[in-house]
Amino acid sequence: MGLPKVSIIIPVYNPGEYFTRCLDSVVNQSLKEIEIICINDGSTDGSMDVLMSYSENDNRFKVFHQKNSGAGAARNKGIDVAQGEYIVFLDSDDWIENDMCEKLYNHAKDLDVDLVLFDVIWYHKNDKKEISKFFNDNEFGEDYKSFVFDRTSIYDKIVNPSLGVIWSKFYKTSFIKENNIKFSTYKIYNDVVFHFKTILSANKIAYYPHVFYHYIKVGQPSLQTSYRWGEYESTWFFVMYEVRNFLIKHDLMDEFKMKFINYSFSSFERKLNGTQKEYKEEFFLKIKYFYESLSLTIDEFKSLILQYQTYYIHVLCSKDYEEFDCMNENFNGRL
Repeated sequence: MGLPKVSIIIPVYNPGEYFTRCLDSVVNQSLKEIEIICINDGSTDGSMDVLMSYSENDNRFKVFHQKNSGAGAARNKGIDVAQGEYIVFLDSDDWIENDMCEKLYNHAKDLDVDLVLFDVIWYHKNDKKEISKFFNDNEFGEDYKSFVFDRTSIYDKIVNPSLGVIWSKFYKTSFIKENNIKFSTYKIYNDVVFHFKTILSANKIAYYPHVFYHYIKVGQPSLQTSYRWGEYESTWFFVMYEVRNFLIKHDLMDEFKMKFINYSFSSFERKLNGTQKEYKEEFFLKIKYFYESLSLTIDEFKSLILQYQTYYIHVLCSKDYEEFDCMNENFNGRL
């Protein structure tokens, strides 16, 4: 076999019972010219025995090992060694449709795009399923087989948490490498900046209206899940700062500023509310610094909805989280 058409990059950290289903979905791809790059991120659950049993019988596997450094570092290793024309990222407790690589590869090649968007099924508690679609049935309005667009067509979707994920996208490898786009290596939220950098940098984007990816939302064994709402939740400050610096560096701030600002308000508010009590002060002070350095103009401030205007003023006028919380509790609904 020559160079692979698709590189499937799988960071592996204690995936448990779901790992076999993940690997089966990969080895049974209808497109055979693939490479399966697995990065063992310090697993301790016996998953390496499972992986070795697959890789010993299939030379498409490339297995690497690292001390536990997180999914971001593992995916960066995968990008470095990837030889496929296109890349897809797969979590080791999720699975993909057997024709995913074939259909997305052909679609991407036919349209010569940097990125193909596709749909995903999320699995929640109590067997609840949710299909996350980039476009509603009557929303796209174009023939997906020939239509190519850029970020300006999907501004509202870039900051949608259900769509701003890496595993609903099929990436051209040269596009990632030539733009030197890498994952952050934070303990949590290490894929968010990658999403923004790729979606905002891509000049040619296509859409394939089909569910190819199955995402397990509940019961994940990953370290990322265990870090949520505790001492690492304020990592979101660094994520937002990194996105902001990217927008400035690439002259995108004027174009994308209000979308970004509104996204920062909604995400900061939600994450601070959910953070454990003992870590709220540290997180609040980072949010305060973020908005002090943002320096909204009067016109930008006036364009915010009342909820975010209030939040902005309360953050700037509070010396600490206790004072901020008190302001919110006593707010009478008028500025």
